[in-house]
Amino acid sequence: MKWFCVLVLLGMGAGCYTQKIEKAFDGDFVAADSNKIINEYCRSCHIHRDFNPAGHVEEKSMLYKRKVFRYATECRTCHYLEKQFSLNDFTRKTRRPVEANQGKYREFELDVLRAQREKGN
Repeated sequence: MKWFCVLVLLGMGAGCYTQKIEKAFDGDFVAADSNKIINEYCRSCHIHRDFNPAGHVEEKSMLYKRKVFRYATECRTCHYLEKQFSLNDFTRKTRRPVEANQGKYREFELDVLRAQREKGN
């Protein structure tokens, strides 16, 4: 019974963690908090465990020619999650410079610009 309670508590914590990550990628937190949550999430992966977030956004944004990406201040501009409903998990995705510079993400860019305009008014 003791182990069952521990597993239930861990599962509840994992659910909160997942919701927090989703909210960070949805922009429900201020940019600094979203970036921190996203960085922690990325470093939880064995491939990115040594990732150093300092300067990453500034460095990588220079690879983009499109305004939305070039002047990005948030991780979620270039990175996003794709929900895998069958696995109840996420796949991490990146809007890469080559595709972005070719205009592949125009709809996303328009959404970002609309949101910025609405926020400014």
